[in-house]
Amino acid sequence: MAVGADTQILDQPFDDGSLHALRETLEARAAEAGMPEGRAGDLVICVHELATNAVRHGAGSGRLRMWNQAGVLRCEVADGGSAGADPPASWPYQHGHGLWLARHLSEEMSVCSGPEGTVVTVEFPLPGAGPSGLTRDTRDGCTVLELTGDLDFRTAPQVVGTVRTLLAAGGAQLVLDLTGLEFWDSFGIVALITAQQAADDDAAAALVVTGLPDRFRRRLDDITFTR
Repeated sequence: MAVGADTQILDQPFDDGSLHALRETLEARAAEAGMPEGRAGDLVICVHELATNAVRHGAGSGRLRMWNQAGVLRCEVADGGSAGADPPASWPYQHGHGLWLARHLSEEMSVCSGPEGTVVTVEFPLPGAGPSGLTRDTRDGCTVLELTGDLDFRTAPQVVGTVRTLLAAGGAQLVLDLTGLEFWDSFGIVALITAQQAADDDAAAALVVTGLPDRFRRRLDDITFTR
């Protein structure tokens, strides 16, 4: 299905009995819009958590709308208000659940609560059309790995494999330059963590991740190896 800018691609009500079907529809629509497998999985998890919150903390049902807005998938989850609640019930923010997951998985998130209920909007940019790749250079005694384009389920194994190969020689001083990063998914984040852990296991080695664009940095709030 060809999808243009500012095009609504999903408008679907849901309740507790239809959450599984909602996941399947979300996955299909995200793939049709051009979202890679790994990031589509992030989107499905994120929106499912929000829909579950809408069911549990709202009136037991809600509505999902999704648009492709100039290369960004924008999902809006509304709970329709909490039956009998005055003031309206708000969604809890708990580590590892619901709003917490949505904040860390999505590129942008906004929450609006009022008398008519809670509406949460999350955004997932689609990947760029340019090529992705990992180049290698030596500067000031360090091996510099420069990634351009996407860090996803396709390129993540290359990053981890290259880091492990260099570490195998012993005492490697590595710099991973992400200045050219345009897109990543959860596979990419796991690759960064795995590469850092591999370097930490070698007391004589070091790995510094540099140049991470600000729009990605907040998703690594709990990871201290970025510079």
